Amino acid sequence: MKFLTTQAVSELDLINQAITNEGLQSISHQAEVSLLGEGAWHFAFLLEKEQLVLRIPKKIAYEKEVLFLQNELTAEYAATKAFYSHANRAKGGVCPEQFTFFVQEELTYTLESYLGKSSDIGDLSTNESLQYGIEIGEFFLALETMEAPYKGIGYLKCDEDGQLNGGLDMTQKEFLYEETKEYDEELSRLLASEYEFDKKRVEAVGRELISARSLDGERITFTNQDTSPENLIFSENGFKMIDPYPLLSPGVSLAANHVFNYTFLFPLFYNTIRYRKGNYQQSLLQLRANASGFIKAYAAHSSQKQTNLHIEMYLKLLTMAHEHGELLSATTLSREQIIRYGTKAQIEERFVYFLKNLAQYPVEIPSVC
Repeated sequence: MKFLTTQAVSELDLINQAITNEGLQSISHQAEVSLLGEGAWHFAFLLEKEQLVLRIPKKIAYEKEVLFLQNELTAEYAATKAFYSHANRAKGGVCPEQFTFFVQEELTYTLESYLGKSSDIGDLSTNESLQYGIEIGEFFLALETMEAPYKGIGYLKCDEDGQLNGGLDMTQKEFLYEETKEYDEELSRLLASEYEFDKKRVEAVGRELISARSLDGERITFTNQDTSPENLIFSENGFKMIDPYPLLSPGVSLAANHVFNYTFLFPLFYNTIRYRKGNYQQSLLQLRANASGFIKAYAAHSSQKQTNLHIEMYLKLLTMAHEHGELLSATTLSREQIIRYGTKAQIEERFVYFLKNLAQYPVEIPSVC
């Protein structure tokens, strides 16, 4: 394992430096700690005695060397700590109650409460997956009832005083205006592509839904962009959420992100290097049941929520189609793009599927399950 450190020390020595730095007793034997998993950016270890999870950043991510950027890492970990606290006020115990971090070139880590083992989503029944989706939808709805604790919009950054704020200093109205303009441009570029699809209907539906986008009743919410199954714990006591990607955003946009990912992204990206370990091709029914449960809880009691979610889902589909079109038009793909998106043949197969779904996307809202 290669860790993000300037020290030439063993894995056990680095782990001991982290835990003694937190006032914990050092480990004398490797059996006292176990590797929980390996994400794109961190190794995660379970300290058996303390039931704490130690995460140490990797030196190599997406097959490239990671640079030590103290301000960025500090903001990332501070945002995680802030989200855990915020989320636990929305739903008690949904995130680790304990979280601390340390960022130096020699030693960087996070330490948090262990929330237990998770069932793989493919091992759940469709009814269990539906129920977890309902719980997640209720949680996202609860987040929207809470006042955002920071100013601005977007991913959190530390200002000159070390305080967290959204990376974009603009009002919600300004943000939505600029974002909606980008969606219009993406649609235009897609329609100008050489690919054959029902462009007349895609344009008609796209223009209508984009122009109908109105989030006046929505509020900026402190929420989480990354609700992939690998960052959720499906336990007997309900779902838990770890390793978030927090940001300030209209809540319905991130609700649509969850539904889109479970309906389209994970089922279609199963053969990429980034997602293949999830074996998502084996859990299509569970993924879609989760999305159905989410919609049921999040939007079923509000016609406005249903409308907003329907439009935002379309916009996620539009953006993903546009991204795939751009990748196909590129002369070559970077190694990171291949890891994330796959080969050009895989990208093209997905692109055609997205175009087909854009052409079939209903203007009217389908009935909620």
